[in-house]
Amino acid sequence: MPAALSDLLLAKILLMPPLIAGVTLAVRKWGEGLGGWIGGFPWVAGPISFFIALEHGPLFAASTITSALLGSVGTMLFALVYSIVSSRLSWLPTVLISYVVFFIVAVLSLGNTISLVSAVLLNLVVLTAVLYFFPKPKGKGEFRKQPVYDIPLRMLVATFFVVLLTQAADYLGPTWSGILTPFPIMTSTLAVFTHSQQGSDAAVRILYGLLLAGYGFVAFLVGVAMLVPQMSIGAAYGILTVGTMIINGITIRLIR
Repeated sequence: MPAALSDLLLAKILLMPPLIAGVTLAVRKWGEGLGGWIGGFPWVAGPISFFIALEHGPLFAASTITSALLGSVGTMLFALVYSIVSSRLSWLPTVLISYVVFFIVAVLSLGNTISLVSAVLLNLVVLTAVLYFFPKPKGKGEFRKQPVYDIPLRMLVATFFVVLLTQAADYLGPTWSGILTPFPIMTSTLAVFTHSQQGSDAAVRILYGLLLAGYGFVAFLVGVAMLVPQMSIGAAYGILTVGTMIINGITIRLIR
């Protein structure tokens, strides 16, 4: 493996664990709602897109965005389905059913030509509808002390998926790479661990918090398409990160 590629692989392995640990600690400190909102920032999709741009070039990264926006719809529906099914089933069948919904959206997205503007409008309509119809938790949930392996296991699972998706971009091409960029890695990690440890209501609250950050996530993806081909990769993703934080700060204040 060339030195540059091995350095990128090492960067992926080193970057993701502290991000996952930080979001998990935020949930424990500030609760599922606000913690989920923090988790809804592009902590995972951002690095995936960033590494794709580094490995395959800015134009390749920008070409994935329309597909990524379609994949984002799948992630929103993943969260909605998980929140509905989790009150009836344990975490394993719930997450499997929710993954099936994501991949149904992914498969239906293949071969569909849609403009960037149409994809953005579709995201905004679906996100707003999902938030409006999202189930309301019935109680506070039962807090259980997390096992010592909780955070390390979360870090391992999320890092595995990020490395797998970015390394597979060579074989997937821009369409599948785009669709899988918003694959619900952070969403499913937080939902499954919360569901298994604290019950369905806590999982519903954390998923709702994640969705509140969806408007900023959509803006991030649009920014990748518009900015990344126009300037240095590092500067573009730095601007997009700050911009996403500003938008999410505004939206949570309006929603509150």
